[in-house]
Amino acid sequence: MRCNCSSNFNYQVAGLCDIPDFNLDTNVNSNWTEISVPEILTIPCAKPDIESIDKIYINSKITTTKIIKTPTSPKDGTTLIANPEGLKLTGWKLLVEGFLCQTLVYTADECEQSVHAAHFNMPFSTYIVLPENTTPTDKFNVRVCIEYVFAKRLTPRTIFKNVTMFLQADKLS
Repeated sequence: MRCNCSSNFNYQVAGLCDIPDFNLDTNVNSNWTEISVPEILTIPCAKPDIESIDKIYINSKITTTKIIKTPTSPKDGTTLIANPEGLKLTGWKLLVEGFLCQTLVYTADECEQSVHAAHFNMPFSTYIVLPENTTPTDKFNVRVCIEYVFAKRLTPRTIFKNVTMFLQADKLS
């Protein structure tokens, strides 16, 4: 099977993280995770069909964080054992819930080729493994870095979009 695909996308993305400004010092803070949020967006019926995607405005909003107790490995607590990815269960995770707030600007598939916008709020949920010395009363601030947005028109009414995000939990003193 041959894919007649192109990686040359003609849309702009506003809201990506400024990587140099997002300082990750793992000697101080190794509380982080990366996630992808795939979604199928359907243009509201009041809007015209899509000819092409012009721009995507995106940001994130964290709505809930919660520390939970989780299993550790091994049970004697002497040495943490890593899985093949290097993840070690410490007994604590920070659950993180939020929304991707997005506006898709597109050119309509009409003779006038008018420009329209559709707004979407997509929920996401993930977790960040926390250090062994975490307590249930600790407080964390979660920073989000939206690293990449991929979007492709599937039909005149639907778009596949995937957002790659980096999340870091900074412990508050």
